[in-house]
Amino acid sequence: MNKIGILRAASGAAVLLLSVSACSGGEDGTEEPSLSASQVCGSTLDSAAAGALQRVGGTAKFSELPGTNDAGYSNTFNLKRAASTLHDDATERNQCNVFKAGDKTGHSLIEVDFSATENHPTAHGSLEHGKTENVLYPIGVYAKSHGNVSATLYFKCTTPEPGKAKNSSPYIKADLYGTPDQVSHDSTGRDLMIILNSISRGMARQLDCTSRAALPAQVPHA
Repeated sequence: MNKIGILRAASGAAVLLLSVSACSGGEDGTEEPSLSASQVCGSTLDSAAAGALQRVGGTAKFSELPGTNDAGYSNTFNLKRAASTLHDDATERNQCNVFKAGDKTGHSLIEVDFSATENHPTAHGSLEHGKTENVLYPIGVYAKSHGNVSATLYFKCTTPEPGKAKNSSPYIKADLYGTPDQVSHDSTGRDLMIILNSISRGMARQLDCTSRAALPAQVPHA
């Protein structure tokens, strides 16, 4: 398993432990409040991204992971909190976990994770570019969707590593993972990229690096 797979597995395990409560409701048996597509992930989805999320889920109502993590921080996605955890381990970062409202499987529809990184792949050097399920997009410094279950986006945004004033990372990596048994067969990889790009634009604004991020208002066709 490569590094991405290891981090994905670690993150997924942590989410799974908490996700049952997200879908089964509160202690009194009531359902978690439903949210519209434009309300999830810190209200970072623009109209195009909200429409894309509805296509991905085949629904117009969603919920997010409730409660708090082991450190006592809310599991709900917040741009300021997510920006402050970019350099943390995967299990400690503030991620956006979206569920279909009322779903009982305990499986999230999508998970979105942001992390600081020192480098990025290139379309020229990507060994995956020739695979039929991979589609590259001319946004950020590197952007790829894989079928209709994942999307990855790198963009320029320098962030200092907490406690290490001389160390900083010049890029942010944004990952979106869809759960196969939750994602609609009518959705596409471009839908995922539209969602990820919109949330990433919010992160770029939060960190004041919009001008360098090269994230367009509309995702061009690959």
